[in-house]
Parts: sequence; C-alpha cells; structure tokens
Amino acid sequence: MELFDSLFDDESLLGRAPTTVAAVVAEHLEVRAAYQSLLATLVVPDTQLAEISRQLPTGGLVPVSVIISGGAGGLLALSRRKLPGVAVVSAEPALRDVDDLAGSAARVVSAAAELEQEVTVFVELPYAPRWEAAVDQIEAAGLYAKIEAGKTQPLQTAEQLSILIEADLPFKISRGQDIGFVTMLTAIDALVDGASIDDAARLIQVKDHDQNSTIVCAWDQAAQARIRRRLRRVGTDRMHNVIKDLKTHGLLTPP
Repeated sequence: MELFDSLFDDESLLGRAPTTVAAVVAEHLEVRAAYQSLLATLVVPDTQLAEISRQLPTGGLVPVSVIISGGAGGLLALSRRKLPGVAVVSAEPALRDVDDLAGSAARVVSAAAELEQEVTVFVELPYAPRWEAAVDQIEAAGLYAKIEAGKTQPLQTAEQLSILIEADLPFKISRGQDIGFVTMLTAIDALVDGASIDDAARLIQVKDHDQNSTIVCAWDQAAQARIRRRLRRVGTDRMHNVIKDLKTHGLLTPP
C-alpha cells in the first residue's frame, strides 16, 4: 500500500536492548535492501553520527534522521557537519524549556533556517502545560512536529494529534508501536473526520488488530493520501516486528 511508502524510521539505536552500532547498521542495511519502500531513515543521535559513518560501506549513502542533543545549538552544529556515507535528510530537535515552549520553538525555528532546504525538521513537542503555544510557530516556519506516543496516556496522545491535525501541521509519531501503529492510523483517520478526542483515545486503546487492519486495507488512494498528508513518519525500534505485522494482516506483500 502507498500508505506505508517511506513511512518508517528505524529507531533501533534508541531501543531498549543494548546492541552495537555495527549490528544496528548491518541489520538496517539488510532490511533496507529487502523492504526499501517502507524505510525512510535510520535514526541516529548526533553523538553517534561519526561512528555510524565509519560503519557504512564506501560508495553509498544511507538516509539518516538526526536526534539533536543540544537544542537549537545542536541544529547549528549539524548544519556544518559532513560525513561520508551519511545523507542527513531530517533532524529531530526537542523543545527543552518546558517553562517557555514558545520561546524554545522560536530558537529552534531560527537555527533550522541554517540547514539545507531539503532537510526536514521534526520538532518534538513534550506534553507539558501550554505545549500548543509552540504549534503555530512551527507550522508558520514550514517545520513539522513530533510526538512521543509511548510516553503519554491515550487521551493525551489523542489531544496532541487533534491539535496538530486542526493546525494542519504534519507530524511524526515516535515509538508509536507501543500502542500499535495501525491503531494510530485509525485514530488519525477518525480525527480528520471530526471525531472527538475521547473517541480517538478509545480507538487508540482498541486491541483488535484484525479489525483495524481490515479498516486500513479498505482505504482507497484518497484516504491513504489524507492520512499521509498529516502523518509523515512513524518511528520504531522493532522494524522486523512491524514487517511481520504488516504481512500477517495482509497490508504488505512479501518481496
């Protein structure tokens, strides 16, 4: 399905189980070779970019999304880094000053202007008081949002999704697999249709994967396109499990 084209970010380096960078790179390249249409990037903390570069085979480029550890300053530093084998296609800074999220967003927007135009910036929005104050600035600057679905309760996740959809601000859901990425798709679709936050929260908690997959399978190209206009990426540290689920529920044809 076109719905899943370049949808997934491989967040294996952020996963819970300890592993080596070499093992992550080898597995990512293996999955990318077999399921290239599914993968967008390998997500890499900026502190590990050089190590990733050393592990990559010469002569090729691997798309990466960089987790920014230093806020706006980290974005400025990224704009000056060039490493062999690494194609930086997106960056993921977080708003760190929870007492002034609007001011933090303004600093990130200013720093993001130093990046190449082709680099997509996903600004992580914490669920904190007045977090929505940063949304208008991010949207006006042409940046995207990012939410950590695994860190919030279903009602909070639904609230964030609702506000982002209402603001017409595209977004990434990181670690959405913790509550089921197909379930998230149905909740997003419902919110686009005007569902309440409470209704979307209930959908997020639905455990009937067969039912949700049947709904998604029935979407035509127009329905898929309206979801992808909002949902640009899903981050997962269990890419093999995602592929298995897609196959099991008839959402992916084996290569």
